[in-house]
Amino acid sequence: MENSCPHCGSPISVGYNYCQKCSRRAVDYVLCEKCREPIASDASCCEHCSSVQKSVKEKAGDAIKLVVRATHLGAFFGGGSFTGVFLPPIIRVHGGLITVTKWTFLGLRRHSQEIQFSRVASVRYTKGIFWGGLLVETFGGASEDISEKGLRQEDAKMMAEQLKGCLQD
Repeated sequence: MENSCPHCGSPISVGYNYCQKCSRRAVDYVLCEKCREPIASDASCCEHCSSVQKSVKEKAGDAIKLVVRATHLGAFFGGGSFTGVFLPPIIRVHGGLITVTKWTFLGLRRHSQEIQFSRVASVRYTKGIFWGGLLVETFGGASEDISEKGLRQEDAKMMAEQLKGCLQD
């Protein structure tokens, strides 16, 4: 039984991964993000241009886009900051990064903490009496874990479930 090459259309014998006519990968392949040549789907770098390929986890992290803002009272009671009443913390997930932005001194100073999605080891949702929380733990301790309280329970649970789903893929 023979298959046909998806690139040139010539027949490929069963058991061959490359086309005998055009020499391109024809079975179990993806296109390189840089040069668009076919490479093995589990390759860490391209054999044609040597560019490093993103892992499945990194691709899932790039695709997800979420924004969750803590509630005003939750930020005050959860974080103990008076500024949180006016400017509650924001958690953003986009472009392969998880970013938490907090304000201090009545909004005059802004602090941002960022973790690459590929460095995330686990995500936990914590349920409180009124508000929920989110804990994002990293590998190896190279960067500080993200812990945010005072989120609406539905928002924290939804964000935790979506992040966990990307980690499992």
